[in-house]
Amino acid sequence: MKKTQIKKPLNTINLAEEVNKGFSKIDQLDARLERYSTAKHRALENLQTLDETVPLSVEHGIAITKAVERLKGCGNYLTFHHYYTVGAVKLAKARFCMQTLLCPFCAMRRASRTLEAYLTRYRILKAVNPTWRLSMITLTVKNGNDLAERFKHLQDSVQRVFKHRRKALNEGKSVTEWRKVHGYVGTYEFTYKGKGWHPHAHIMVLHTYTFDYKAMQAEWKEITGDSHVLNVTAAMNPTEPEKDFMEVFKYSVKFSDLLPEDNIHAWGVLKGKRLLFSGGAFRGVEIPESLTDELLEDLPYIELIYRYTVYGYSLESSLIKESSKT
Repeated sequence: MKKTQIKKPLNTINLAEEVNKGFSKIDQLDARLERYSTAKHRALENLQTLDETVPLSVEHGIAITKAVERLKGCGNYLTFHHYYTVGAVKLAKARFCMQTLLCPFCAMRRASRTLEAYLTRYRILKAVNPTWRLSMITLTVKNGNDLAERFKHLQDSVQRVFKHRRKALNEGKSVTEWRKVHGYVGTYEFTYKGKGWHPHAHIMVLHTYTFDYKAMQAEWKEITGDSHVLNVTAAMNPTEPEKDFMEVFKYSVKFSDLLPEDNIHAWGVLKGKRLLFSGGAFRGVEIPESLTDELLEDLPYIELIYRYTVYGYSLESSLIKESSKT
C-alpha cells in the first residue's frame, strides 16, 4: 500500500490558542474553524487507512470496525453559541469519537481541556508557594522497532523513578534527585522517523532546589540500562505558563506527525493505555469529561451550526436565541 504523504496539520501553539489566546472571541472563530477543519481532514485520512486495514486484520478487526464507525460521524457538525452582547463564542455541541490517538480533532479538544485543568492547579499552587519553580524534564529510552516493548520499558522505568521518590520522601531509604520534586505531571510520547520508535516522557515538575543533572543522568542510566539521555529545562514563560505546559499535553496531537499507517499501528498498540500520569501537588486534578466549552448563562446568543465539507467548515444555519436556557 502506498504511503500517504502528509504535512503536519497541527502544531503546539494550537493548544495555547484553545485555552487562552482569544479562541472564545468571535473574531477568532474563523481561525478556530480552520484548525478544526485541518484536524478533521487528517482524521479522514486515518479513516481511509482503517477502511483499507479491516480486511487484512483478524486480531483487531472488530476494534477497527468500531473505530471506523465512530470516526465517520466525528465533528461533521459543530454548534457554536455566539453571545453577541459580549462578543464571545463557545462550542456548545459536537459529536466526538473520543479516539484521541486516531482523531486530531478530539485530541486537540482533550489536550486543551487537560491543559486548562492543570494550569488552574498550577496557578493556585504558585500563588501559595511563590518560591516554587517550574521545569520540564524529558526522559528517553533507546529507539526500537517493537513499540509495545519500548512503551513498557519506558513506563516501567518512569514508575521506578517515582517509586524511588516516594521512598526518599516517606521512608528516607532512597537517594534520588527526584525527592526535590513537589509535584509532577507528565505524558508519554512516541515518534517514528525511520530509525525505530522513539519513546520519551515529558514531565512538568515543581521544585525549589536546583537539580544535580549528572546525578539524575546516572540514576536514569541505572534504571533503564540503555539510556542516559534526559533533559532538564527551566520554564521559559513565567507570564504565559501554557506555552511550557503545552509541550507536555500535546502528546495526543503528536500522532498527527505520523504517516496514517504508522498512526494506525500506534493506535492499535497504545489504545486503552494510560499516557498521562501525575503525583505530588498535581495529584487529583480533575479533567472535564465533556469536550465542549463552558457556556455562558442567561445571555442571548446566536446559534451557529457549521457542517464539514471537502472545503472545510461552512455555515449551515443560524438562529437567534433569547438566552442559553431557552
